[in-house]
Amino acid sequence: MEKQALEYLAGTIGASLATPHILSTSQQTAIPLPDNVSITDLERFMPNRRRYQGTLHTTLIDQFAEYANQMAGKHDEVEATTAHCFVDPDSMTAQVFFDLGSIDQPGHADHSARLDLPRTPDLNELYRLNGEPKDQKAMAEWLEDWGPQLQVIGENGEALNLSSAVAAVRRITVAAHTEATNEESTFGSRRGAMSEVEAKNKDTLPAFIDFTCIPYHGLESRTFRLRVSLLTGEKPRLSLRIIRLEQHQEEMAEEFHERLENELDGQLIDTFVGRFKPFKQ
Repeated sequence: MEKQALEYLAGTIGASLATPHILSTSQQTAIPLPDNVSITDLERFMPNRRRYQGTLHTTLIDQFAEYANQMAGKHDEVEATTAHCFVDPDSMTAQVFFDLGSIDQPGHADHSARLDLPRTPDLNELYRLNGEPKDQKAMAEWLEDWGPQLQVIGENGEALNLSSAVAAVRRITVAAHTEATNEESTFGSRRGAMSEVEAKNKDTLPAFIDFTCIPYHGLESRTFRLRVSLLTGEKPRLSLRIIRLEQHQEEMAEEFHERLENELDGQLIDTFVGRFKPFKQ
């Protein structure tokens, strides 16, 4: 008999002798096997799978909610009355586990649905623009491109005509008045200078811009107010900054959470705020 066959028989016999003791201490969930034994799952040869498995990935709230409500409570092998949804407002994501089970009867957690709510192109553009200086030409063209979604506001809160604001941006001129005094001495010199920079067309230049858009697919339209800053230098530039951005982000996260709670069937799905990662062996 070959050496490999003898080693296999010795391992099998040793495993069989140790099996009763190990089964008694492991609640019959593990058995000893020789080192050279491999385990093959025969599920793929069966006419049906043992249980429903898989993960739905979607970016649409209504599709996520429809699938979750249909699938919740359909896992008969685990006597769990509810599925579990975990909402992460920071990343605008949510995941439902249909077979997580309970503490007494935990499931395999291999059937789930995941929602990744994407930012709209409008919000991406707003974030890209935030705090980024633009020259006169670039700013004027941006105002023209996004005009249907903009409301231009003056320094005193009055609404400005968009066309007039665009023309004022294109015509910005900077005047510099410099006064200098020089004092020369044997040991050195001291020079002082004072420059006054004045931007013209203040009456028609926008001080604030209201940008209205749908920030995330499935959420309500929202208006962001941007403060306009004029940066003087060799060439004038303009910068837009979103006012109270953190508050907008918090409100959008809360709206996302509330929307999911309204869309999901509360009798079938328990909703929690946070992330959950099932342990996989």
